[in-house]
Amino acid sequence: MAYGKPFQAYQQTSVQTSSQKQLIVMLYDGMHRFMSQAIGAIEAGEVEAAHQNLHRTGKILLELLATLREDKGGEVAQNLKKLYVYCYEQIVIANLKKDAELVREIQKVIGNLREGWKELYAASQKPQSNTVSREIRVTG
Repeated sequence: MAYGKPFQAYQQTSVQTSSQKQLIVMLYDGMHRFMSQAIGAIEAGEVEAAHQNLHRTGKILLELLATLREDKGGEVAQNLKKLYVYCYEQIVIANLKKDAELVREIQKVIGNLREGWKELYAASQKPQSNTVSREIRVTG
C-alpha cells in the first residue's frame, strides 16, 4: 500500500460527506495553507514551489468564483465575486513577481472571508431551539 492512499481516502470521504458551508471552509483552509507555503518558498528562493502553491490558490479562487450563485446570493454574491476576482488578479501578479508581501495581503483578505464562512458553518450546526409542549398529567 502506498503511503498517501489512506490519507487520500480520508480526504475523499471527508469531502463527500461535508455540507456546502463546510466545503467552502475547507477550500479557504486550503488557500491559507497554499499561500503560507508559497510565502515560505518565495523567501527560500524556491521559485517552482512558490509557483505551484500560488497556482493552487488561484485554482481554488476560480472554483469559488465558478460556483457563486449570483441569482440566489444577491448583493453578497456580487461582492464576493468582486473580492474573488481581485484576489485572483493579485495572486497572479504575486506569482509573476514572486512577491511574498502581496501574498500576505491577499492572505489577510482570504483570512477574513474564511472567518466569516466558519461562523456561518458554526451557526448552521447549532440545534434549532424549538419549544416542545409537554402535557402535564395530574392524578388525583
